[in-house]
Amino acid sequence: MENFLSSRYLRALLATLSIAFSGFVIAACGSGGAEEGAGGEEIEVVIEGEAVEVDPFEYNVLFTRPLNRFDVEDREYLVGQPPPEPGETYIGVFVKVANIDDVPHALPESFEIVDTADRRHESIESRSIYALPKGAMLDPGDELPEIDSTAQVGPIQASMLLFKVADEVLELRPVELELEGEEERAAVELDL
Repeated sequence: MENFLSSRYLRALLATLSIAFSGFVIAACGSGGAEEGAGGEEIEVVIEGEAVEVDPFEYNVLFTRPLNRFDVEDREYLVGQPPPEPGETYIGVFVKVANIDDVPHALPESFEIVDTADRRHESIESRSIYALPKGAMLDPGDELPEIDSTAQVGPIQASMLLFKVADEVLELRPVELELEGEEERAAVELDL
């Protein structure tokens, strides 16, 4: 009887420790983190769907995907773009941006994604009604896309940053959107 009780106690203790250890492992694998930037400073890294503050804006990348000019929806994202060259792909990064400061600020004029080969790819100009208006002035509390705009009520409900990259970039993951503020930097790991 004593062996039965001690083995039962031991199994319960092991099960409890296993559950506690699993919770620790899951917590340690959280989505946010930091990595070293080009200048040696640490920058915050988040995943798609997590908002990140990069003074004076809050960014939230909702969705990222390659765009297909033969797809009915994607044609609206690629308005005015030439067909990609063989071996090239358009990528849409769909983002919401808000001015969280108490004074007006202009959005950056350019955005970059970086692949694991440390190659940088700059956003390209877009005439799409879904495009994020780079360089636009946002008053305190303003958000992009604007309420009731085509981008805001569209299928993704976000503004688009457009990139044209070599197909191999889709294999060089994680690809990150780098965000630079007035005094801070962050990156968003894109779900490509």
